[in-house]
Amino acid sequence: MEKTLDFVMRDKRQVILDTALALFRSHGYRAIGVDRILFESGVAKMTLYKYFPSKDALIKSVLEALDKSFRDGLEAFVETFATPEERFGAVFVWHDRWFKSDSFNGCMFINAAAEFPEHGHLVRSTVARHKRHVQAFMASLLASRLEDGERDRLAAQLSLLLDGAIVSAQATGETDAARLAWRAAAILLKAAGIGIEVNPFPAEA
Repeated sequence: MEKTLDFVMRDKRQVILDTALALFRSHGYRAIGVDRILFESGVAKMTLYKYFPSKDALIKSVLEALDKSFRDGLEAFVETFATPEERFGAVFVWHDRWFKSDSFNGCMFINAAAEFPEHGHLVRSTVARHKRHVQAFMASLLASRLEDGERDRLAAQLSLLLDGAIVSAQATGETDAARLAWRAAAILLKAAGIGIEVNPFPAEA
């Protein structure tokens, strides 16, 4: 009986997270209050506060779940490619597919940083960790090709290109933003001694 109750409570926690994620994605973070989340999820206020002592804590948990989902999806896609050169391009192909999907509504991490500009804020710190995770993944793709310092600098540059592409796709509707960013990325990679022989977007060849 205790195990059944524990499962039900964990399931309610997920319902809250899923509901909050959908509402935040559609309307932003500050525009959605706890009462709206409670109404949409059908969960009691006591249950919500059992898992999330504040709205900021709920936003943090939503972003942490999204971070894992984002990175799992990106890394799994990239791992289907054999060579480091192909994997660099695959990162941009994954973003290109994301931008062209019906679910794309910008980056919830970039949106959160805009709504919570205070440095050191719980939400802002969660956003920063996500961006560091993505940059670290980019650096891992360069690990066999460059020394640590150069690798980290290039990973930071590639990450900036991706963030710029995300903002461009959201703000202007430029769904080819990832392809444009890849052209700049290929130049940076070549300058670092990493030649790209295969165009990950062959339609442009």
